[in-house]
Amino acid sequence: MNALDRFAFVLFSPKSSGNVGAAARALKNMGLGDLRLVAPRDYDARAAAAMAVHADDVLERARIFPDLATALEDRTLTVGTTCRIGPYRSETRPLREAAPTLIGESVANRVAIVFGPEDFGLTNLEIAQCHQLITIPTAPAYPSLNLAQAVVVVSYELMLAAGAARIPASECEFAPAGDVDAMHRRMAEALVAIGFLPAENPDHLMITLRAMLGRGGIRPRELDILNGIARQVRWVAEDGAATLAAKRAAGRKLR
Repeated sequence: MNALDRFAFVLFSPKSSGNVGAAARALKNMGLGDLRLVAPRDYDARAAAAMAVHADDVLERARIFPDLATALEDRTLTVGTTCRIGPYRSETRPLREAAPTLIGESVANRVAIVFGPEDFGLTNLEIAQCHQLITIPTAPAYPSLNLAQAVVVVSYELMLAAGAARIPASECEFAPAGDVDAMHRRMAEALVAIGFLPAENPDHLMITLRAMLGRGGIRPRELDILNGIARQVRWVAEDGAATLAAKRAAGRKLR
């Protein structure tokens, strides 16, 4: 079982059906799918579906519960979310710090992440039903996040901690170091040929150029382009200049 399959996202008394739909979309984006609603206010399935977009399957599977205790009945670890401080919230941990631990604990536990209503969040009564508390660090001047935004951030951090993020292979494949080094030599020779680098000590500046050209890795397509530039520069410097001059001279004679 995927680690993320052991997480349920519980929205306690949400007041906006649009936020419910947006939360469903966020869960599908991040590879989660267990959405639970506790006593939603004036729930409009059509308004929720409009915000869910292609996550209508997550929304259709969402279950509605009359109270928080019933929604958490099958969970063995419950985690509340809060942006407030107080005597009952002193053990609150930042989300990024807590996420890897929660993924580890999900191996042996069925975890619930509980979100309070948009207008005032979880009260101390709901907090008392949670084993742990997490918070999303924000700017002190305005710490409260929209419900759907909070679901996006929490589900994203859990996905990263679980190692389940989608990273296209083409974005990670760099050219072999030997090929890159050969390109650097071609570029140095070309720049010497046009007088940009001093022939007696080209490495002095080339060290900086190597760092610029190779910062973050060079992809195969980028390597082809840089090799092409080096070849063209050297051709112009050694053979092309004379050829171009002859062509210009011939053109002047024709005119």
